[in-house]
Amino acid sequence: METVLSIQNVTKKIKNKTIIDNISFEVYAGEIFGFLGPNGAGKTTTIRMLVGLMNISSGDIHICGSSIKTNFEKAVRNVGAIVENPEMYKFLSGYDNLKQYARMVSGVNKERIDEVVELVGLTDRIKDKVKTYSLGMRQRLGLAQALLHRPRVLILDEPTNGLDPAGIREIRDYLKKLTREENMAVIVSSHLLSEMEMMCDRIGIIQNGKMIGVQNVRELMHEQKMQSFIISTDQIQRAFEIVKSAIPNGKVRIMKQEIHFEASKKSIPSIVKQLVENDCEIYEVSKINKTLEDKFLEITGERGGVV
Repeated sequence: METVLSIQNVTKKIKNKTIIDNISFEVYAGEIFGFLGPNGAGKTTTIRMLVGLMNISSGDIHICGSSIKTNFEKAVRNVGAIVENPEMYKFLSGYDNLKQYARMVSGVNKERIDEVVELVGLTDRIKDKVKTYSLGMRQRLGLAQALLHRPRVLILDEPTNGLDPAGIREIRDYLKKLTREENMAVIVSSHLLSEMEMMCDRIGIIQNGKMIGVQNVRELMHEQKMQSFIISTDQIQRAFEIVKSAIPNGKVRIMKQEIHFEASKKSIPSIVKQLVENDCEIYEVSKINKTLEDKFLEITGERGGVV
């Protein structure tokens, strides 16, 4: 896979306080990379260093082979970004906003503007004034602006913030389309972990300024270790004692008149057999599929919110 962005041993210190502590990771062409971290983890600081809004204390960032530190203009030429909310001239049409931005970069003609407008689905409204746009439409216009100069890396800070479920799905579909059709790398920062699960190919988890690790989302969600199960029965107390005896070191709880427990998949037939032999009528045995949020909290050991 082609590496389009490489962060190498990057550290950021502010007034002798280490905000980012020697983090390293790579992002590849054609993938959506999710950047996750609890409050104050250093996620926003990392994004600011990526787009040149904050200096690097040590280490380096390479974008398409060019160093942010030694060849900044060439490096950021390959970057499109929306940090927080896209700002537009509300008294101008969406099309005129894109024309103004196109004047600041070379090689963007009318054909390219029309192309990105169609790509983000604004063809029918692009000539309307931005003040009449919904929040989702403004997000799409900001996305069009970030894509005008054909960047190899697209960085989006909270791209679905404030959107309704339909708007979130639209943005998710557009990003997948971009990576597929434009072969660009997309870096997404978001607090919506369920969206990350549906959107991203890999996630990087940062905590206390340190990179905990980078994991493939599909592999993360299909790890075959201890799994969570539910057993529904009317002999709840007897079933609880039998399951607890079968997995003495496992977590077994009674919740809403059901037995919740963690065990290996191979142990389930034996547990069910013991329940039946002890006259417990089993109505249902089901596995609980953990979300990306569950996995995230397991990895970080956090029980608070994330941003």
